[in-house]
Amino acid sequence: LTDDTFTYILDRIQPGRTEKDVMLDMEFYMRRLGSEGVSFDFIVVSGKNSSLPHGVPGDRPIEKGDFVTMDFGAVCGGYRSDMTRTVAVGSVSDEQRTVYNTVLKAQLATIQAMKAGEICCDMDKVARDIIYGAGYEGCFGHGLGHSVGIAIHEMPVCNPHCSEKLESGMIMTVEPGIYLENKFGVRIEDMVFIREDGCDVLTKSEKNLIVL
Repeated sequence: LTDDTFTYILDRIQPGRTEKDVMLDMEFYMRRLGSEGVSFDFIVVSGKNSSLPHGVPGDRPIEKGDFVTMDFGAVCGGYRSDMTRTVAVGSVSDEQRTVYNTVLKAQLATIQAMKAGEICCDMDKVARDIIYGAGYEGCFGHGLGHSVGIAIHEMPVCNPHCSEKLESGMIMTVEPGIYLENKFGVRIEDMVFIREDGCDVLTKSEKNLIVL
């Protein structure tokens, strides 16, 4: 449902439309597809607002040159999903592209490293080292991810302080981000299923930068 909703909304993000309007469109479409509700209050933020990891959709009109970050999820059988994508509208600056590709590199490297027995803080460090190594120290102000199930945030969490180990069968999010204050932000999030020898990515939507 989340992947289908993302595909749907790509054709409907355009300059002049407000963050709140896009958010409501996504929620209505997801419910129409059969979602029992929403996993949490959807985040749709654009332009400078995308530099706020937990920003609230408002009346800001989307503009050409914006990044738009969408964090959303469905509910099926009482279980919740969680995904985030950041897309560009109209054009992309060199700085925006560099930040986006850094976040994607960090996310892909972490997914490659995740498997049963790995320690949560070590997984956070994989992403953080790539982001900080690219010159964005202090710009990744939240943990790498968390478990998802009946509740949207369950234990364990992958942050710099969690020493718990990943176990086979866990569903975890992998959601690194870079946030440049008063400029823009990028977050890319998938859910993964932890196995003994790796993990399966449950979120199928495109992750290479989409320019609308």
